[in-house]
Amino acid sequence: MKKNLLLSFIMFALFSFGITTVANAQCDIVIDMVDSYGDGWNSASVKVYNGSDLLGTATIASGSSGSESISAPDLTDISLVWTPGQYPEECSFTVTNGIGIDVYECLPLGAPDAGEFSVFMNVCSSEGLDLNLTKFDIASKVAVGDIEIKGSVKSERDTPITSFDVIYSVDGVDSDVATFDGLNIGFNESYDFTHPNSASITVGEHSIELKVQNINGAGDDDFPANNMLSADILCVNEIFTQNVVYEEGTGTWCGWCPRGLVGLNTMAHNYTDGTWIGIGVHNNDPMTLAEYDAGIGTFIGGYPSGVLNRQSVFDPGLSSLEPAYLAAKQEIPLAKIEVTTRTWDASSNEIVVEATSNFAMDLAGTAYNVAMVIVESEMTGTTSQWNQSNSYAGGGAGDLIDWDGTNWAELPHPVPAADMVYQHVGRVLVGGWDGISGTIPADVAYGTPYTYEFTHTLASDFDPAHVDLVVLLIESTTGVITNAQQVKLEGGQILSTDFSADEVNGLAPLEVNFTDETTGGTVASWSWDFDGDGTEDSNEQNPTHIFEDGGNFTISLTVTNETGDSFTETKESFIHTSGVGIEEQNADAFNCYPNPANNVFNVQSEELLSSIKMYNVGGQLIYEDGTCDSKLQSIDISTFDKGVYFVELRTNKNASTVKLIID
Repeated sequence: MKKNLLLSFIMFALFSFGITTVANAQCDIVIDMVDSYGDGWNSASVKVYNGSDLLGTATIASGSSGSESISAPDLTDISLVWTPGQYPEECSFTVTNGIGIDVYECLPLGAPDAGEFSVFMNVCSSEGLDLNLTKFDIASKVAVGDIEIKGSVKSERDTPITSFDVIYSVDGVDSDVATFDGLNIGFNESYDFTHPNSASITVGEHSIELKVQNINGAGDDDFPANNMLSADILCVNEIFTQNVVYEEGTGTWCGWCPRGLVGLNTMAHNYTDGTWIGIGVHNNDPMTLAEYDAGIGTFIGGYPSGVLNRQSVFDPGLSSLEPAYLAAKQEIPLAKIEVTTRTWDASSNEIVVEATSNFAMDLAGTAYNVAMVIVESEMTGTTSQWNQSNSYAGGGAGDLIDWDGTNWAELPHPVPAADMVYQHVGRVLVGGWDGISGTIPADVAYGTPYTYEFTHTLASDFDPAHVDLVVLLIESTTGVITNAQQVKLEGGQILSTDFSADEVNGLAPLEVNFTDETTGGTVASWSWDFDGDGTEDSNEQNPTHIFEDGGNFTISLTVTNETGDSFTETKESFIHTSGVGIEEQNADAFNCYPNPANNVFNVQSEELLSSIKMYNVGGQLIYEDGTCDSKLQSIDISTFDKGVYFVELRTNKNASTVKLIID
């Protein structure tokens, strides 16, 4: 009887106090949105579903930003559906779940495909243990050799993460297990790691899986489904630079097309290393080339608008064009094309250009065409058709400022032909829009150059001093421009820039001797960039540079011929160093003191020390103890010169490099 009374009371309490509310707790999913152009999402939206039930829709009706909170049930699978608008490349957004954890991030230019693009479990409580493997940091194309396996994890529940194991597999073959311990990763905190053993990758396609396991030494966490990420990569023999071609549809009749004139001018002024190639393709005005205009018309739906590498459409405004270019140049192409010789006979107006293509790996069954675009700048005219329509006149649409300070809001509508000078105009397609087929065999081999000779007689109305030649390598089945190069018609010798290094891998500080291997003519000057920041680090022909920090370094060499023409070779992630500034496993496992020091330097470790090495800033090994086998080691530094040193510490479980100052 008592049992029945108790059961009745429980049932009464559940119904009275809302069992439905308890079982279906709600919390808000938040979607923060940005539009890079500032005019809203142009009908794009993110829809949030619980099964077939639409919970809410997020969009920006106008302006540059917005936020939407959508209530969703606890511990249910939520699906996100993307509806693209007119300019999806302008949209970016971040989705956070009920406890404020980012579950999806759409970066600028990274809008998902239409339809469902993400499914996640919404949670309304942070209680528990969950280590989420949020990032597997590896490129889709890599160069042959040892590849670092890097990742990021985030603690997504209240229980701190003190340790975890990492294992990866290449094509199903597992690596050794690496343990990261001595940690204290709190709620919503992230931790970056590098597996101590690099993956040895051969040329070809590979599948790599990365997994975290044994969380806090106790096996699986509460949500093991988010503990693994995979990637399919292509390994090539050599990493080529991606040069980006932007072909913009424009016209003198188009009032908004000054935006494209400013975009192309500013990009050409800001990016001079050869990776930016901008071409204005005119429509229904005196500079129109019918075949070129028709080709661009298959991509764009209005003016101004343009296409990057004949693949993706972007507005020519700098807010969208510049990030699109920066993203595109990070792609790793399978081939490159270079002008190896160029002759110009001013008496006959005949141009002869030899373009050579090279491939990063052996490929079978390919279909590549080559083409050449003749581009002219400083073009002027006298009739009214050369007047440039200007919808920015008067400032009602805001300022539109070119790199030289010209503000189109202060110019008339239209701008008279007498005041207009047109740049980067595509005037001739040598080989047509699709290019010339049959110039490159279907089966290509790495290390084998494939050369084609273009000939063209320049019309008499061209000004050779302002003519550029752009050679294109086109994948004919897709129409995508794989790579390109732009050179001046008039100029000195064409230089084929190349370089090598005596060391490409090693422990920081790493001393590297670079050798210029440029061919094709006389080099008047050299400019080296050792860290990919666009700033000259050396102007020697064969410099020596010390890489004091750990990391992957992109190296660029720009050579200039005797007439001032520049040619650049960039090698992505060419130098790899490890040690200094890199937490290989657990720097907290070591206590080093005093620092600065002048007589004795002490190293204390949680585990038995297996080795201690000390390097000077020149990368020379000046002290080594490989048999210390103790947890505390004192090093006599009284005879060492004052300066900066790097101490590499290792145990069987941990490794770190410490910067030591001796004063």
